[in-house]
Parts: sequence; C-alpha cells; structure tokens
Amino acid sequence: MWIMVIAKKCINIPKKIIHKIIFKIKLWEMDTLWDYMGCRCWSMFPPSFYYTHTEEEIEQITKEVIEECKKIIDES
Repeated sequence: MWIMVIAKKCINIPKKIIHKIIFKIKLWEMDTLWDYMGCRCWSMFPPSFYYTHTEEEIEQITKEVIEECKKIIDES
C-alpha cells in the first residue's frame, strides 16, 4: 500500500513540473505575439503579467508605476 503512495508522488512531481514549464512557454509565446503585434504602446504590462498576478497586485503595481512616471515628468 505505501509503495503505491510513493509511486504516485514520484509520478505527480514530474507532472507538476512539466505543467509549469508548459504554462511558462505559453506565457512566453503570448508575450512574444503581443510584442510582435505592437501592443506595447497600448497597455502597461504584457498579457502574462495579468495571468500571474492578482487584481490587487495589478492595481498596486499600476499605481506605483504611474507615480514613478509622474515623478520623472515633474523632475524634467
């Protein structure tokens, strides 16, 4: 019985790693297409950013970026 548990864990760990790698590749492809299509000037962050961050994190980071941009503009 315990051999089956160990075998399942040994199978599940590589599966999870493979799924993470595939997900990262899909995000990279999405960002590459986004960049190739020229969307960089229309949105602040690439599409993968919205898949890997929560709404609260996105709002906070967006505010921080806007504040930094305003600071740079005011210094000019």
